[in-house]
Amino acid sequence: MQILVKLFLLLINIDQETVLNFFGIEDPNFYLNTNLQETSISTEISFETLKLIFQGFIERYQYGLGLIDIENILLFITFLRFIILASRYNVKTSFYISCISLFTGFLWYTHLKDLYNWYGEMLTYNRLTSRFGQDALTEDYISQGKRQNQMYVEFINQNPLNFLKSAFVNASEKDGYRFDPISMVVARLPEAYKIQAEKCYYYFYGRAFPGTWKLIGTQLQELGPLILYVWVVRLNKKYCPYLIRWHWTYLVVGSIFETEFIRVLYRLFSYYNQVLIPQGRFDEATIVEQFFALVVTTHYFLVCVGMLHAVCGQYFYIPFLTENTEIHIGKRPQNSIYSGGYTSWQEGGSKQIEIMTKDRKLFMFPRLWWGWLGQNQTMKNKTEQGYRNREQNRLRNKQIKGFKKLIRKLQRWILRN
Repeated sequence: MQILVKLFLLLINIDQETVLNFFGIEDPNFYLNTNLQETSISTEISFETLKLIFQGFIERYQYGLGLIDIENILLFITFLRFIILASRYNVKTSFYISCISLFTGFLWYTHLKDLYNWYGEMLTYNRLTSRFGQDALTEDYISQGKRQNQMYVEFINQNPLNFLKSAFVNASEKDGYRFDPISMVVARLPEAYKIQAEKCYYYFYGRAFPGTWKLIGTQLQELGPLILYVWVVRLNKKYCPYLIRWHWTYLVVGSIFETEFIRVLYRLFSYYNQVLIPQGRFDEATIVEQFFALVVTTHYFLVCVGMLHAVCGQYFYIPFLTENTEIHIGKRPQNSIYSGGYTSWQEGGSKQIEIMTKDRKLFMFPRLWWGWLGQNQTMKNKTEQGYRNREQNRLRNKQIKGFKKLIRKLQRWILRN
């Protein structure tokens, strides 16, 4: 196997141009000859190559990360974890763990996309979030264009409820005349009852039915994520991994405070647009813009940190929010390799740091640091580490036995033929 890898590497001409092309960076040695044909000079990898890669990344991401970049980062981290875990356990276990962490990361990614619906134009006030805001705006335009360009008969491709609505409303009208069964019955009524029946008929089709449909659709759209959370995390928690339950519950708990904070910020944004700008108070408007940029960037950064923890299968501690999350879902099971990283704050240690001054005054601060990846050297963590090492050895031995069994079957098949 090692010989095949060496031969494969020899077949690839790895030079500076190959590396730059892999990262999608423009080659400085690329030029057009007199025949207007693409020509490139082969250059060996050197320190200048690293400099070009660094400069290329700075130019590409000087306005922050876009939606595609964030998705690629999530998939790349998941792929690396899959390879590492496959060598540590086996392919099947690695696939399960990687899928769990990837799904958890995309929960945070969905929450990250909600920032555009909340902040909108405020994302462009900082260079680090401007590209993210532009990508979200482009995606919104594309989705609106798809909805507007739908043809009359394309209601067949909608979900079942919208299909029934479209079939009931659109299929019973032509050239401004309705020919559904109810309208036919109303048209056949005697003149004494026809006027009153027509009023009820048009009230139902023109106001009652559309209003009721809009009300139910709005409520389902608002309550849909919460209903899905209750069904997956609360009702089916026996089958839902702890990592997904923890991060999903954290997002639900955090959104309660995010909503109220964003409402206050939106009132300030309305004051900025309707008072400061019309009155020409540009100095105050500049200060408000800087405040917007600071708040939005901080929120964006915190969501990205949570998303990276999720896709890496880790947890993090923030006072009050983490504690409320774990009140709902309980402590992390330590006898499962699918439960993710460590949570030392659940081991019963002090969650406050005491600092004594020279004049013997005692100050207490919330503890934020719990060791690398949430792992402190406690007895419970050492016991869990021993359990994980035993599971790792067991799965590795099982994988080796399966591979040897496959080799023996191949040998028998070759000798038989």
